[in-house]
Amino acid sequence: MVSLLGRSDGEALQVNSGDTAWILVSSALVFIMAPGVGYFYSGMARSKNAVSLVFLCMIAMAIVSIQWMIWGYSLALSDTSNNAFIGDLNYGLLLYVGDKPHVNAPTIPGDVYALFQCMFAALTPALALGGAAERIRILPAVLFCFVWTTIVYDPIAYWSWAPKGWMNVMGSLDYAGGTPVHIASGFGALAFSLVLGKRQGFGSEKFAPHNYLNIILGTSLLWFGWFGFNGGSAVASNGRAGLAATVTHIAACMGGLSWSFIAYFRHGKKFSSFHFCSGAISGLVAITPASGFVRPWSALVFGLISGIACHFAVDFKEKFGFDDALDVFAVHGVGGVVGNLLTGIFASKEVAALNGAIIKGGWMDRHWVQFG
Repeated sequence: MVSLLGRSDGEALQVNSGDTAWILVSSALVFIMAPGVGYFYSGMARSKNAVSLVFLCMIAMAIVSIQWMIWGYSLALSDTSNNAFIGDLNYGLLLYVGDKPHVNAPTIPGDVYALFQCMFAALTPALALGGAAERIRILPAVLFCFVWTTIVYDPIAYWSWAPKGWMNVMGSLDYAGGTPVHIASGFGALAFSLVLGKRQGFGSEKFAPHNYLNIILGTSLLWFGWFGFNGGSAVASNGRAGLAATVTHIAACMGGLSWSFIAYFRHGKKFSSFHFCSGAISGLVAITPASGFVRPWSALVFGLISGIACHFAVDFKEKFGFDDALDVFAVHGVGGVVGNLLTGIFASKEVAALNGAIIKGGWMDRHWVQFG
């Protein structure tokens, strides 16, 4: 989430009804991504686990929303803390939030910004649960979502987006969650799969997707929701929000095509809806940290590279013998890393300036530090 650094203090205190309406709509769009993840996962899994995966994603939404109200929002996005690593509890139970705008979103009420950010927090552990698919019960999943969000997601979100977070202070560019959402969930899923061990039959039995229609439906819901995920991260209804939505769509299209063509030549010269959907999501993941910083032509590069990189990353689980059942690490972990690195190359200070934000840009602006 980006601060509108170019606005004056007088402007920063004015709540804009158009901006507020757009962020409320974006919150609803991101909410749709939770069942989207569930349907995508249910299609990839065996039929006996399909319903439970959708249910787990909805349970994650509920548990994390309560955690967010109790202390998550304050720990992750406090603008009153001077700590570089974690927020204070000034906004615990969402007290003292109300209509007062957050420094990151000066034209919308604070409670609207808190709701929007809640959707991000709730989606992230739902993604990570894919690493434990077909091996975890409901109660342990509930505990995992609450604890993991508190000790992993909240600190990383604070580092990335809070005014005093150490990564934010250093100038790290993460527009909509490449690190807190995708890298965190991808590597969290990898750790989860390693701790729980392999499913019975892993390595000797083929675990193929059981319902391609669910995969397509899940991808469609995710793609639809991502317009709010990235477009809403402008925290305003303006040209930068529109550009973020545009590059999001382009990267998804290119990611789906690049993965599909790589798979076509590697797997019997047949196109698969599953490959296209996986590639589209890899493109969406990669463009997330860059969506408010890059031009449309750059999105082609993000989609192309992420589709190729994430496709080959799927082979890691067989090569190294870990059972990431639903390829969360390959798509979200690797895709998030690819997106963050490419942001350091293609970020443009002119794009950021569309809503007054001031950045030094990436390699395209002869600013070399971001990539390293």
